[in-house]
Amino acid sequence: MLFAIGVEAQNTGYYNGTSGKSGDELKSALNDIIQDHLELSYSSSKTCFKESDADPSTPGNVILVYTGRSQDASDFGSGGNQLNREHVWAKSHGGFGTEPPMGSDYHNLKPADASVNIDRSNLDFDNGGVSHPEATGCSYDNDSWEPRDEVKGDVARIIFYMATRYEGENGEADLKVVDHVNTYPNAEHGKLSVLLDWNMQDPPDDFERNRNNVIFGWQHNRNPFIDNPEYANLIWNNAIPNSITIDDIAITPTTPSDDTPVTISATIINNNGSITSAKIAWGTSFTTLDNEVTMSANGDVYTGDIPPQPESSTIYYRVIAENETNENTSVCYNYFVPKTFIGSLVTINAIQGQQSVSPMADQIVDANGTQELNYGEVSTSGIVTGSYGEFYYIQDGDGEWNGVMVFDNNKPHVGDSVIVTGKIKEYWGVTEMANVSDFYHISSNNILPEPVLINTGDASEEYESVLVQVSNATCTDDNYQQNHYMWEVNDGSGALKIHNSAIFTFDPEQGEQYTITGPLNYNFNEYKIELRNENDVNLYSDNTPPAISDLKATNATTITIFFSEDLNEESAENISNYTISGDITVTSASLHLLDKTKVVLNVSEMTEGTNYTINISGVEDLNGNAIQDGSAEFTYNTESINELIDVASINLYPNPSSGMTSLIFSSKKNDKMNISLLSIEGKTIYYKGYNLQKGENKINIDASPLEKGIYFINIKTSFGEKVIKFAKN
Repeated sequence: MLFAIGVEAQNTGYYNGTSGKSGDELKSALNDIIQDHLELSYSSSKTCFKESDADPSTPGNVILVYTGRSQDASDFGSGGNQLNREHVWAKSHGGFGTEPPMGSDYHNLKPADASVNIDRSNLDFDNGGVSHPEATGCSYDNDSWEPRDEVKGDVARIIFYMATRYEGENGEADLKVVDHVNTYPNAEHGKLSVLLDWNMQDPPDDFERNRNNVIFGWQHNRNPFIDNPEYANLIWNNAIPNSITIDDIAITPTTPSDDTPVTISATIINNNGSITSAKIAWGTSFTTLDNEVTMSANGDVYTGDIPPQPESSTIYYRVIAENETNENTSVCYNYFVPKTFIGSLVTINAIQGQQSVSPMADQIVDANGTQELNYGEVSTSGIVTGSYGEFYYIQDGDGEWNGVMVFDNNKPHVGDSVIVTGKIKEYWGVTEMANVSDFYHISSNNILPEPVLINTGDASEEYESVLVQVSNATCTDDNYQQNHYMWEVNDGSGALKIHNSAIFTFDPEQGEQYTITGPLNYNFNEYKIELRNENDVNLYSDNTPPAISDLKATNATTITIFFSEDLNEESAENISNYTISGDITVTSASLHLLDKTKVVLNVSEMTEGTNYTINISGVEDLNGNAIQDGSAEFTYNTESINELIDVASINLYPNPSSGMTSLIFSSKKNDKMNISLLSIEGKTIYYKGYNLQKGENKINIDASPLEKGIYFINIKTSFGEKVIKFAKN
């Protein structure tokens, strides 16, 4: 198969709408661009540092902000020469801690020497002081800190970013950069005049530009003051905007190819005369824009074509416009010329193989050691359903066996359509693609697969890495702070973990009911839903009407109806809500005292062997949802549960029990049976269907999660039902 694979123009037009602005107007325009970024967890910043602050000469090391020392990126600790995460805008200046978005904004976090970080504390920034004994390029006194010359501009641009990003919206602090020190504990940082000087003295370098690009990949916003340091002077230093505005910059086609020119367009206006020339300066790196293309005008819209470039090349460019006395230059943008995928794709369903171990696994890592299988690389495609920094999930269809985890640093967005080439591994029970050799972005903003509705106790292999949803799930343990950021829910079928992931944290309330959506992960021998955003957790709201789940004529004048959920007593016992064919009259309707899903009808005498139709309307659940499809057919006969199961032989052992108890009985033939575990109040705690086998049957029920007390086990077959009392001790 051959695909023309592309990525979006990476940054083209990101700052449209800012040209010609200054002061608060420019600051507000930039805030509109960089706010609403993807909020990530503070803990995951350690992983981001490995890319954003990587030492280019020593793999696995990061450069510490104040000392400049290269150090192992994993050596985090609380003292000495270990690594700390430095909040450049001190978190006590506004009191925002480490919670998203302010406390975990990666643009504001830098790796630092722990003891140096303690000395910097929450000091403002200013010139002067005594030289620091360890960070010898830094100076400090009792009210300020001066970083080494190599990062003065970096620090200034971080402070400018924070003051622009956080303006008091959505419950966030309104951060302000001011021209004095001793600003603690106000939501302020200084010293503005010094920071403006540092911004010009130490312009952005390749290290800082790479950091900006990496963080953009993680949290999807940029630091504008790295892309254009002049923004700081325009906002805080009374600089006058250029009379030439360059705006509405766009690229055509948005997915470049190696055989087609790329057209750059821009709206260029001279507020003090006419434009004398416009051109595009372009090249293959940020610092070498040695090629020029003259732009032609159609009114105020100027266009120019950059010649076709080879696959896998990144092209950098600026738009430059002149009048008789002045020149203006746009922000430097770039675009990527993607390569073409030529090869064969396998489905994710084929990778999963409908079994616990992928038939395409190249390696198995588990408690028995690593097994090398040497299957080789495969390529697959799918829609990204969750992206978490070091890994993401893709899915190529609805339903089970159609999702896979990809362990990879490309950081696509949710909704991206991608092709990925790598090796399939079984890593401690989860099927994943790793050792990714090729990644292709096809398109963005695609519709996600529909989540599979599952019970909390039914998470299993076929749903691994698939987008799932649980509903009406009660939070049974909200203490995620002490449980690796996981909390627990149960809809009566069993417990399921919910993971407050690297990109979203939800603070649950024990006893509250939720509907939860997200990819299903498996690690440390348990399943969990990985949260992605605030839309993944919602308070449960029942909009589903009840439905008939089972119906049985237990004798000539009695019909027992089971509904899908608890019913409103008044509507359930209103005989006018039930009509039966064959002139059968309903004389009374009674809602079961304990099991509120069960209604017993007393009716006029039915004829054995006759087929009847019952129509039910107006019966409501506890939230007022009325039954929609209330029609069912049934036949009255005199068979009972004894025709299938020897009721006298049913044994529940042990009873009472504090752990596993077993239901043992003999069946006269193959059939289906439902088991319900009810509380003494009649609430269904556990429900599961079983296939009866002719002969002896043994069904295990785990009572360990139950609280001490009395329960009822309801056995229901096509021939009738039986209730057994059970005690948990």
